[in-house]
Amino acid sequence: MKPWKWRLRYPRPPHRQPHRHRPPRPTPFPVVATLQPQPPPPQHQHPLTHARPKVLSTDCPGNPSGCQTQKVSPIKVATTATARLIDQRAQEEFHIPGDDLMSEAGRTVAREVIDRFETAPVVVVCGKGNNGGDGIMAARTLTEFGYPVTVVMTHHPDELKGSAARAYEGLAGVGVPVADFDELETLLEGAHIVIDAVLGIGSRGPAEGPTARAIDAINDCKSVVVSIDVPSGLREMERGEDPGSIVSADLTVTMGLPKLALLTMPGWLHAGEVVVAPINFPVELLTDTTIDLNFADTADLLEFLPPRPADSNKGTFGRVGIVAGSAEAAGAAILCARATLRSGAGLVTIFTPRSLNAIYKAALPEALTVIVETGGFEDRLTETAAKRILERAEAMNVLAIGPGLGTDPTQAALLTKLLEGFPGPIVLDADAITILANHPPAFDLVRGRSNVLLTPHPGEMARLTSTSVEEVQADRIATVRQFIQEHNVTLLLKGATTLVGDPGGQIFINAGATSALAKGGTGDVLTGLAAALIAQGATPTQAAVLGAQIHLSAGLSLAERNGERGLLASELADELPRAMASLEQPQHSSEAETPTTTEPLEEHDTPWR
Repeated sequence: MKPWKWRLRYPRPPHRQPHRHRPPRPTPFPVVATLQPQPPPPQHQHPLTHARPKVLSTDCPGNPSGCQTQKVSPIKVATTATARLIDQRAQEEFHIPGDDLMSEAGRTVAREVIDRFETAPVVVVCGKGNNGGDGIMAARTLTEFGYPVTVVMTHHPDELKGSAARAYEGLAGVGVPVADFDELETLLEGAHIVIDAVLGIGSRGPAEGPTARAIDAINDCKSVVVSIDVPSGLREMERGEDPGSIVSADLTVTMGLPKLALLTMPGWLHAGEVVVAPINFPVELLTDTTIDLNFADTADLLEFLPPRPADSNKGTFGRVGIVAGSAEAAGAAILCARATLRSGAGLVTIFTPRSLNAIYKAALPEALTVIVETGGFEDRLTETAAKRILERAEAMNVLAIGPGLGTDPTQAALLTKLLEGFPGPIVLDADAITILANHPPAFDLVRGRSNVLLTPHPGEMARLTSTSVEEVQADRIATVRQFIQEHNVTLLLKGATTLVGDPGGQIFINAGATSALAKGGTGDVLTGLAAALIAQGATPTQAAVLGAQIHLSAGLSLAERNGERGLLASELADELPRAMASLEQPQHSSEAETPTTTEPLEEHDTPWR
């Protein structure tokens, strides 16, 4: 079977201006991992087949059966502690020598360089840890394939230990020159490719001394920057911690599993394109179900996306009921319903008091409306409407409740009756979440319902957990983990790097953000989007993971075309079909898009293949 590797494509980091001679690359579908088959190259061109990532390979010492490649769904995400444990278990339980892991990591990085770039000067900047050892192995391999490579050590080689020290000892045998650290800036000026092997995932605190100087020098150069495992200086940080100097890479080749630091702020601003190379780690370690952090790749998202058979009708794609809106916030119901229709639902019904019916009809003629009694309240839904809503909801696949609904006791009573009477999937947002936080009887009806999806922003999450926004944001993953364990519901926590927790205890990370989405009404759009996906057959978890990605993609596309300041939520709803179509389009590798050139390179030309 053909090897494959994961690629997570990010918008270009704003901290690095493109090289003045670098051909522009198309903006990719944001932050989506793709499984791309990598056919082995002709032997006369790149005989380094053994350096290709053995993706989820069981081909390791003690297992002569060969490479057994399989797709993993979803991709697990490693914290620093998890990455260390995988490395330790690979050596202790599976008897894979640390030297072999380092050699494979270095060869994998070299393979990426060889696949992408013509032969050109390379500077490898190595620290004193295992990350530096990976860089040394990459330098040795590139030299064997004719690349002019220079290694620069940030510390004296005597400070290297273990596998890294043994890797360094082999440099002389292949003729790799090692330059003095004081020559770094000069060497970087003449380099076309810089391999960043200064710090790995285990670094603590801001970089200091020669390490910080090396990072700053790499960021100041105009070369293509390839980081090993993570951009140096990037780590898991406490909220508000000084990040210090961090390399802004064009490409990051990370080993084993994608690292949490790459998927959270500020990591995805620095990582560039990310290639996840499981190298020779055993498959058992990379699919360990005790790892509760996950990243859904493009293949997973496509599986979540409901099919659209040609021989279908409006009933095929589900019926959604919208319980939302009031005189003050009629637009919330309109945006929610608009997004639901734009996301493929067949029939959408807005439940409304008589006074708002004409507004909804004029704003969204494609949606049905059901006028309900409101018990003397002319401008909002109340407890009196529950009976009529439940009668009509019997024919519906999902209810979306909350945007612009109001939080008075009569709306709390309405929500309670709907939770008691409707057994199907429910998406709760905005005012519905505030009601849950303030009315324990309603919250009790949600606990244990795996078909309920909550979509709070950090402020609403703080209300649900009786904490502050600062506490929620300080450790978003811990907040989600504790909540789903205690309440057994599906939770989507909005924000930069949206998180989805499912009742089974798994957490999905949706990396990326744009300030364009920091606008009233965009959350109502997400509610309608999620409800539409559930109506078409997705589970609440699938709808949350897929919906968050489509929502972000639509926001990024609009921001790219119109800027981040002026996005309207209605425009976001109308962008959803394009975002969904982009997801369904075949993903192409950068190698296929960029032709190989054999012409001589001009001074400082970046050797993109």
